[in-house]
Amino acid sequence: MTLLPVINLKSIIKVLGVIIVFAMAKTVTAQTTRMQELVAVDQKNLQETIAALDSVKPSSKKRFLIEGVAGVIGDYVILGSDIVTAKEQAKRQAGISDISSCELMESLLSEKMYAHHAIQDSITIGDREIEGRTEGQIQYFKNALQTDDDQKIADFYKKDNITQVREALNRVNRDGLLAQRMQERITEQVEITPEEVREFFKSIPVEDLPLFNTEVEMAQIVVHPKPNQEEINLVINKLKEYKADVIDNGADFAAKATLYSDDSGTERQGGILELQRSSPFVKEFKDQAFSIQEGEISEPFETMFGWHILYVEKVKGQIRQVRHILLTPYISVAQIQKAKSELDAMRDRIILKEITFGDAAREISDEERTAQNGGKIINPNTGTGRMEITRLESDMASTLQFLEKGDISGIIQEKSRTGAASFKMVYVIDKVPDHKANYSNDYLKIKDLALKDKQVKAINKWRNEKIDDTYIKIGPEYNDCDILNAWN
Repeated sequence: MTLLPVINLKSIIKVLGVIIVFAMAKTVTAQTTRMQELVAVDQKNLQETIAALDSVKPSSKKRFLIEGVAGVIGDYVILGSDIVTAKEQAKRQAGISDISSCELMESLLSEKMYAHHAIQDSITIGDREIEGRTEGQIQYFKNALQTDDDQKIADFYKKDNITQVREALNRVNRDGLLAQRMQERITEQVEITPEEVREFFKSIPVEDLPLFNTEVEMAQIVVHPKPNQEEINLVINKLKEYKADVIDNGADFAAKATLYSDDSGTERQGGILELQRSSPFVKEFKDQAFSIQEGEISEPFETMFGWHILYVEKVKGQIRQVRHILLTPYISVAQIQKAKSELDAMRDRIILKEITFGDAAREISDEERTAQNGGKIINPNTGTGRMEITRLESDMASTLQFLEKGDISGIIQEKSRTGAASFKMVYVIDKVPDHKANYSNDYLKIKDLALKDKQVKAINKWRNEKIDDTYIKIGPEYNDCDILNAWN
């Protein structure tokens, strides 16, 4: 087998870093300056601009890009302000200060090419997905600015009202999602063999081997304070009243979710969720979502988060759009203390070796997903128990930093997104300190790097082939950019 050429990991990381910068710019801050200019350009004006740039037919007549436009690719215009804004985003969000305008222009050209050909290939993005991402961004900025005032968000974006903000974000998110889907289509058939992984690792010079952060394998026991039956009955009756009001009086389910639901993640969107059978929702919730028909409302049912009613708003093949209202029964201070004492007592038994941690988890842990496995936590991204400490929540990372293999933490108090208290303790099964990549111990991570490298090559190959089939015009200020030679 021919050996793969030496791979420069720094180059791979830089390529991925540029892609990430623009993903972040699309999905988090939405490039305020860019939106101001793009919102003003409707489809008719966009076509006129492209026609002025001779984007319809090649002509022997010399043409120039209009002032403020850095380039055109397909149906997309890249503004000079896009480059400035992207550079600011790269520095502020990703800490990249040495990226050049040439590199940014090259990345923007790639991104717009993906979106352009996604449309040519009939890739579509549902309005719900676009609007859901937009609402998430608006909520993100409300949290960041510590406000619920829509007008403050509009002022932040220098728009007249929140509707204009939504329209601008919807345009940006549509293009970003189209580019993402196009890349996914390009790489969906890319696979990696064990032999390719081995050759990839061998091709990395020893001095360039990546450094992997400290990893842990751990198990946990989680105990949730329990409400009394009177409080449970109270929320069940409330949910039944909400359901009756919708069915009998035509009340709006979404409005009730906004007013009454304890689910802070969906209440502002009227309790809306989209899921399929493979979605990572608790079993009880999915069972209800797929057991009733479009337009129906479930009876009250319980999950680990509390009590719900669920309304199936729309069925689209294997996907269901639902709304739900979550109510959590009141839990007294005495019941909270009882849960903590139960976990404290179990910790003492484990320390005294009266019971193993795994058996204790199976006996009292309220988190069924891990309890059945003796409390062991599985990394969903790798299917193994190893997790990087730096990727865990800050409180947990701080706790694990000072624990070694075989140690048991103290009692950790947490709060769910509904505000409900819970208690946990963790057991460190194994701990691997910071280290350079090792083929045997880090095979899965090396495989992931090798696969990403192969995907990047597939994307670059596709891009180079499509350059000849796509109308491209780049401003003269980029004539000295060697990285853009292929695009010209």
